[in-house]
Amino acid sequence: MTNPLIEMAVQGRGTVTIEIRKDQAPKLAAHFMDLVDAGFYNGLLFHRKVDGFVAQAGDPKSRSVTPAWARAHPGEYGGTETLGDGGSGKSVLYEVNDLQHHKYSVGMALEAPMSDTGDSQFFINLADNHRLNGLYCVFGQVVKGMDVVDRIERGDRITRIRRVTASRAAGR
Repeated sequence: MTNPLIEMAVQGRGTVTIEIRKDQAPKLAAHFMDLVDAGFYNGLLFHRKVDGFVAQAGDPKSRSVTPAWARAHPGEYGGTETLGDGGSGKSVLYEVNDLQHHKYSVGMALEAPMSDTGDSQFFINLADNHRLNGLYCVFGQVVKGMDVVDRIERGDRITRIRRVTASRAAGR
């Protein structure tokens, strides 16, 4: 089974390539890829950033605010005021796997650990976060553009996420 790859362009930062671990989280991977293919993430902000922890995106309400507004209105837990509770309206069942929350792994945000509340919000681990293992499902891994991830700030806009081939991701 070949795992899909996505490219995520972050305005003013660069491009990140993520391997979606369909082999380890098939339902979650399929749900995420459906949202990618529908263009759901295009134009959304990273509405949460906690240095040494995570950068989080996927709230559709972030599409209607500017990066400057998001940076000027901090909320709880490194988030942005009024953002962080929106989704696509299609939740997915919690999946368990053996993938670890290492730096640059990608997990599904949930309303509560181990709950069936995953929807569109995802996070990229900015450090090894082993305390999240078994509580939040890892479904992806950054394979290119780690330097871009390191520069992401709250309020940065995702201009585009799209499915790519392995040869395109390699720059061929």
